[in-house]
Amino acid sequence: METTQAAAYRFLYQGDHETILYAALKRLHIGRNHADYEDYLQEARLLFPEIYAAFPEDPETKPHHFLAYAQQKLYWALLDRLRRELRLQDRQAVGDQGELLTTVASDEDILDAIGQADFREYLLKVIGGAGSTGEWRYLVGTMIDQLSPDEIAERHAVNRATVFRWRRSVVRRLVQALTPPDKF
Repeated sequence: METTQAAAYRFLYQGDHETILYAALKRLHIGRNHADYEDYLQEARLLFPEIYAAFPEDPETKPHHFLAYAQQKLYWALLDRLRRELRLQDRQAVGDQGELLTTVASDEDILDAIGQADFREYLLKVIGGAGSTGEWRYLVGTMIDQLSPDEIAERHAVNRATVFRWRRSVVRRLVQALTPPDKF
């Protein structure tokens, strides 16, 4: 007796059924020249038996319906994985302070007059090399470019919730830096 997994792989490699894997990758703009192409192709192959087993009818009797269903399920699953990886990469990216400090607008005389220059310098030192890309984007957007959260979100193609998450992260880091260890 053939297991569901064996039946799924037999079905996948029958005829040209494997093309749904390539079609799902193509729809996600993951071509052969993409660095993780082989990983995503393997992930699609591993997901196929689960999709085969979850199909409400018999895939062997309705192959066209099943192939359309499977391609859509593969697309969604791989899209979720892509989004997770992008979020993880964005969180792990370290801010480039050198580039930031060289591109800061030179309005020092106005900031010195109101006493914010020292505060800005202090905040940049506190965030320092440990700050994430999001924290840097939030600080530059609010303190240097004087942008609202909506404008920061639009500039970096993220939603408002992400900008507020960056703000919370900056506030947490400042609280840790400003609170004496004995009262923390």
